[in-house]
Amino acid sequence: MERFNALDRFYTTYAYQKNDLLAKIVKRVDKEQIPSDRISTNTLLAFPMKLFPGAAYRWNDLFDRWVAQKLKGSSGKVFIGWSGMSLHALRVARDKNMLTILERGSSHIQYQDEVLREEYSRYGKTFSVDHRVIAKELEEYSLADYIAVPSNFVRNSFIEKGVSESKLILNPYGASKAFHASKVRKDRKNSKFTIVYLGSLTIRKGLRYLFEAIDILDIPHSDYEVWFIGSVSAEVQPLVEKYKKENWVFFGHINHYELRDHLEKCHVGIQPSVEEGLSMVIPQMMASGVTMIVTPNSGGENIINDGVNGLVVPIRTPGAIASGINRLYTNRTLLQQMGENAAASIKEGFTWNDYGDRYWANIKRVLHG
Repeated sequence: MERFNALDRFYTTYAYQKNDLLAKIVKRVDKEQIPSDRISTNTLLAFPMKLFPGAAYRWNDLFDRWVAQKLKGSSGKVFIGWSGMSLHALRVARDKNMLTILERGSSHIQYQDEVLREEYSRYGKTFSVDHRVIAKELEEYSLADYIAVPSNFVRNSFIEKGVSESKLILNPYGASKAFHASKVRKDRKNSKFTIVYLGSLTIRKGLRYLFEAIDILDIPHSDYEVWFIGSVSAEVQPLVEKYKKENWVFFGHINHYELRDHLEKCHVGIQPSVEEGLSMVIPQMMASGVTMIVTPNSGGENIINDGVNGLVVPIRTPGAIASGINRLYTNRTLLQQMGENAAASIKEGFTWNDYGDRYWANIKRVLHG
């Protein structure tokens, strides 16, 4: 929005360039700059949100009310708010005759609750979304003029739950320039075959099916490595202990702006998610020339043309994941071509500028008919 001279105000808890004192103790440096005079922050909420995530509903509601108060003095024409923390702000925006857009980064809250209840039950665990979150989001869905979603998977979950397709704005996420390789490295073809998973290791992400796929690969252990970049959750740690092998490497968290250096050494990326909006690591890895194997529920179908710039497999199918990995391992020419196609497809349609262009076009369309 700033590129189009359309941003009036950005509300958040913390911004690197805005909060000088906190910037000295926060490790992440955000290079995606927005002029600080357009940013309003509430750092009093930044710490409890981080330290007490179990009370997320409370913190989100306080943030929502803070933004709602700020909006009363706004002269803006459009309000865009994140689901679960925008109900009070939406009410104020509508009272001011602003166009309202709700951002939903995952599937419909009821669909999400159902699919994750089912998934956790497979581990003998219970899962449920806070009933207050569900109630609040359902009211947000009803109140907003439009709901912006990142993938067909998310869009279809809303339609299944009775939301009109005409209310949904589809706009897939992108990858920042930090991930764009100038060219896909040819030496990958001859280096040790490396499989990578990027992101938190949780039940929702379908790690069990990746572990089981690795267990049935037709590749000698000495010929490949598996890299895990991200934190291992307590709920998945027992599975890690059950399946891990000597060729598994755990990196933990890696700084966002250092990821490409690792990804450029990898051959195949796996995103076996059971429920997601559009996993942002998919375009990041593709931009780095990594050939992806994803599930439809990862949201990856919107940027992957199966068999051309990656592979799409059904959820909960270790055999299909293993088959895809075996195929790419035995055909390095195909692997290289898919990696090059993946990088090109992100550059040509799925950068963050592309995302912004689509967003601005959609806003103009709904504002002016």
